Amino acid sequence: MKTKRVPGKQSSTASWEQLRLAGNRPVQFLTAPVPFTRHQAPDLGISLYRLRTDSRYLQLYRGVWIDTRPETSVPAPLWADHEWLLRQTHLQALLQLDAEIAASNVTAARLYGLPLPSRIDEHSLHVVTSPNTAKVRQGVVSHRYQELKTSNFFELPLISVPQLFLELAPLLTIEELTTLGDAAIGRWHAGPLTSISALRREVAARDRIYGRHTAEKALELMRGNVDSPRETWLRLWLISQGFPEPAVHPAIACPLVNAVLHPDLGYPNKKVAIEYEGDHHRSSDEQFATDNSRLAAMAAEGWTVLRVSKRTNMEQFARLLEHHLA
Repeated sequence: MKTKRVPGKQSSTASWEQLRLAGNRPVQFLTAPVPFTRHQAPDLGISLYRLRTDSRYLQLYRGVWIDTRPETSVPAPLWADHEWLLRQTHLQALLQLDAEIAASNVTAARLYGLPLPSRIDEHSLHVVTSPNTAKVRQGVVSHRYQELKTSNFFELPLISVPQLFLELAPLLTIEELTTLGDAAIGRWHAGPLTSISALRREVAARDRIYGRHTAEKALELMRGNVDSPRETWLRLWLISQGFPEPAVHPAIACPLVNAVLHPDLGYPNKKVAIEYEGDHHRSSDEQFATDNSRLAAMAAEGWTVLRVSKRTNMEQFARLLEHHLA
């Protein structure tokens, strides 16, 4: 069992000195329990009697415990939250019982940080097991693959993103799978995780795919270099309303700030740019100042910049955009 001991209680937010690169991905170390088995307990200075009687130790699965007051740290992506750590811990616990498993389905999507619709509220742990494994555990959903491809993601074995893409196709709508796909091949959460060519190869290699139409249509709609799921939502919304598909991050040369700016979406032939603004655009003074500078620079080059947020009246926005594109 590999652990990293740290003195005292560690903050849930790592300092810059703790940031490393794991496979070209920024990583932080967060305090979290490292699961151990009954046989490993004595080496950790924990008697079997204490394991059974001390409420500090919690049994996650039969034969596997965690220390609920850990002093160990685990590698995690910069965006990881409490829910991510819980899934990570449960997967590590199962790996103590079967080193051949890998997370799959919605569990793998959550661990990768890929966006899923709010209607999917799945608390079970989804894992891939060998075809001959018949072990049933409470709270665990087992899937079987004849030819499993896995990825090591922050020391966690996860099903490969191309296989995951097809595994989720029957569960998601075309728009939802497009959003997930954009995040997988784009810059969401320090991506990309895969490429659109890898996704297409996975589809081409399968004779039988549940949700094939959804997968193939999503591949047609996916675009590279997308920054966020809301950006995908806005692009798909524009298409659904009958507008021409906007360019993703069109280049605007702005000598005023000596830079080439890239709004979220745009229509270069009409010099219309569209920016989706999350809450951080309002709550951060620094971001607010940067936004104003960008708007002024693009306006100086003759571009009209339209801004959208979750509070925008989209019917009014559609009329405004139609006016500028006329």
